Amino acid sequence: MIRVGVIALWLIAWPAAAAVDVDLAPYAQAERSGASAKLSGRIYAERRKPAGPDTPLTGATVVAVPRSEALLQRLQHLREEARTSAASYRGAALLIQKAREAYEKELWQAGAPDLVRATTVDSEGRFDLGPLPEGRWLVVGTWDQFHDVKGPRTSGQGQDRGKYVKDPRLVGFRARMLWVREIALTRAEPAELELTDRNVWFNGVVEDRVDAGPRH
Repeated sequence: MIRVGVIALWLIAWPAAAAVDVDLAPYAQAERSGASAKLSGRIYAERRKPAGPDTPLTGATVVAVPRSEALLQRLQHLREEARTSAASYRGAALLIQKAREAYEKELWQAGAPDLVRATTVDSEGRFDLGPLPEGRWLVVGTWDQFHDVKGPRTSGQGQDRGKYVKDPRLVGFRARMLWVREIALTRAEPAELELTDRNVWFNGVVEDRVDAGPRH
């Protein structure tokens, strides 16, 4: 349960935080009055055979933040931009992550850190964000699967030996599934989300690169 002092801080701080396009006062007031609802759900890969089991996407992360129109437009733009070129596609998943993190930072700077709720999916594919103040929320789910990349070996010869490789070497990538859901929570009405590999909002990649350093 949030402390009264933090609630008061929300009410004082939110008008001064011009970067946040959300009126945070109603969330603080709902928290103070006990107007909250539980938000939980599952993230899993759907069964491929009728008699087979669903596969929990254990370790997936789930973040809930007050609904921001600016953030939604930014995420939508990045998803659409990813279709324009291979380079845009490769960078989209990480840019989406950074956009979400930037909004979370704005909430912290506005004095509302408790309005950033995060959890991870358990071994059964379930998550529980607990009771959230009633209002409009944005839920972002993320699940990564790492893939190793076996790159070609290089051998420096002559004057090229010992020179640094300019571009970081690709060592692997994470295939990333992203879910973005808007949800309106109302007092005493629990909400549950079903996020699966068949209703993904965006499929992307996050490349893992290392500085190749000098060749030997």
